Amino acid sequence: MNPTSANFIGRKIGDRYFGYDETNKRIIDHGDNDNRSTILRVELSDAVRDGGGEGLNPYGVYGPSVPLAHKLDHSTVATVVAAGSGSGTNTLPGFLLRPGHSSNQMLFSSASGGELTSSIEWPTTRLRASSSEGSLVLASKAYFGYQSLIKDTRRRDHTNTDILRGQPSGLDPTAVDSTYQQYSWVFTLDDVRPSAEDATHSVWQSGSRAASLSWTALSGSSFLLTGSGAGIKKFSSPLFGGFDGFDITEQDPLANRIMSDASTEQNNSVYYSIKKAIDLNADSDFVEYDLVTIPGLTNTSLNSQLITACEERGDSLAIIDLPGGHKPAHERNTLATSTDAIGDVETAVTNLKDMNLNTSYGCAFYPFVKIRDNVKGAILYVPPSVVALGTFSSSQRKSAVWFAPAGFTRGGLSEGSAGLPVLGVKQRLTSDERDRLYDANINPIASFPAEGIVIFGQKTLQVTQSALDRINVRRLMIYVKKEVSRIASRILFDQNVQATWDRFKGQVIPFLEGVQAGSGLTDFRVLLDDSTTTPDLIDRNIMYAKIFLKPARAIEFIALDFIITSTGASFDD
Repeated sequence: MNPTSANFIGRKIGDRYFGYDETNKRIIDHGDNDNRSTILRVELSDAVRDGGGEGLNPYGVYGPSVPLAHKLDHSTVATVVAAGSGSGTNTLPGFLLRPGHSSNQMLFSSASGGELTSSIEWPTTRLRASSSEGSLVLASKAYFGYQSLIKDTRRRDHTNTDILRGQPSGLDPTAVDSTYQQYSWVFTLDDVRPSAEDATHSVWQSGSRAASLSWTALSGSSFLLTGSGAGIKKFSSPLFGGFDGFDITEQDPLANRIMSDASTEQNNSVYYSIKKAIDLNADSDFVEYDLVTIPGLTNTSLNSQLITACEERGDSLAIIDLPGGHKPAHERNTLATSTDAIGDVETAVTNLKDMNLNTSYGCAFYPFVKIRDNVKGAILYVPPSVVALGTFSSSQRKSAVWFAPAGFTRGGLSEGSAGLPVLGVKQRLTSDERDRLYDANINPIASFPAEGIVIFGQKTLQVTQSALDRINVRRLMIYVKKEVSRIASRILFDQNVQATWDRFKGQVIPFLEGVQAGSGLTDFRVLLDDSTTTPDLIDRNIMYAKIFLKPARAIEFIALDFIITSTGASFDD
C-alpha cells in the first residue's frame, strides 16, 4: 500500500483507465501505472494513491451473494396433504423463483400427512479452513479465503464454475438485500488463528477475532505484516458478479430489443454505453473521421444523437439503419412473422418520417443484404449500413469523394464494391417500392436479374431541396472544408496583412482547381481582401474569407425521346 514501494499494488497490477468527464465533455486519463493485464486493473482510493494507506490494508473480502436460506417446519406450512391426494402451497417471504412466475410459492407434501420439516440451502464456494490443506510443505504458503481446489488435493474444483456464473434475473450478485439475499460468506484475515492441533499451522474460523483467538487478537495486526506470521497475510478471492459492462450471456450485448423508446442513460446500460461512445467520438479535435455508423442500431433516439454529433462537427456523415428492416433471430422476443424475417418498406418509411429529420449529415439504406462468412462459410444477413460504408470507401478509392457511391460503376455490390461477398438481398424491391423509398430519402439496394445487386440511390436525409440533399455534394463539402481548414491552420498567428492573404489564396485556389479538374466543381471563387477582412476585424485578430462553390451534380434520371419517322423523312427536317 506504499506508493514508493516496488511492490505497490497499483504498480504491480496497474490502475490506468480512460473515463468520460460528463461535466466538461472530454476524455480523462486516470491512473499512473500501466495495466499488466487486459482483464484486471486496480482502482486506488485517493488516500492510498497519496501515500496514506496505513489502516486501509485489505484484510478480507465479501463472498458472492445468494438467496436467503430458509428453514421450514409444520408451523410455517399453510397446508400439508398426503402424497397424490392434492397439493398444498406455502408462501415464503424473501424466496425468489425464476423470472416469469406469478408468485413466490413452493409445493410441500407428506406421504403420512404428518408434520413437515425442511430447509433450503444455497450452494456457495468453499473457504480454506486450514493451512495444512493440500499438503503444503510450508504453512506460510497457504492462501486463505476462497479455495479453488478440492479439499486436501491439488485438483481444481470445477463445480465452482457453476456457482460463480451469472445469477438469475432479480439477484444482484455484488450486493445484498436483507429481504432476499445474504453474503454466502464474509472472510477476514482477522479470523485466522493458531491451530490447536499443530502449532506450525493456522486455521480460519469465523468469529475468532471477536473471541480473542486469532493471530491479530493475540499479537496485534502487525503480526500479519511483519511478525512471524507474515506468511499468512495472503488471501484469495473469486471473480464473481457476472461482468463489468456488457452482458456476456447475450449473443448480441447491444441488441435493439434490450432498449426501448423510453430508454435513457439513467435506466438502460446499453443505451448508456452507445451514447457514451457517441460522446467520446464527438470532438473533432480528438477523433478524426468523415463517415460514421453503428451497424444494426435502430434506436431512433441514439441515431438522432449520432446525426447531431455529425452536424456539430460539421465534417462527417452518419449512415443509420432504420427500424422496420430485417429483424435477426436474436432480436426477436416472439416467433418470427413475415415482417420480422424480411422487412417492411412502409414501416421503414413511416419510422423515418417519425424521426422528423431534415439534415444533410445523415443517410439511410434498405434492405438487409446476404453475405457469406469467409471464415466459417455461413450465410449471414448484415445491415445495409455495412455495405454502404464499404461502398463509400471503394467509390472514394476508385474516383473521389464527390462521385456518387451508387450505380453499377461504383455501387455494384455483386462486383465487390462493398468489400464483402454480397450474394443477395433480404427483400427484392419492386420498382414501386424503390420509388417509395427514394421519395422518402431512403436509398434502395436493388437486385436486377441481368445486372446483379446495386445501391440505387444517394440521397441524404435532407427534406429541403438543395444541392446538399445528395451524398456526393455533402461529402464534397466535407472534404473541401477539411482541406481548406488545414491550409488555414498553417497561417494562424501570422500577420494579418495582404501578404498572408495572398499566401492563403495561393494554396486554396490551386486546391480548388484540382477539385474542379476532377469534376467535383463546375466553378468557384475565393474572395479575401479588405472588403471581407475589414479594419474592424483586423483589430479583433480575425481574417475573413468567402469561398463560393458550384458543385457538380450527379445524373440520377435520364430522359430519352425515341421518335419513329417515316422511311422517306430526313433527320434534318
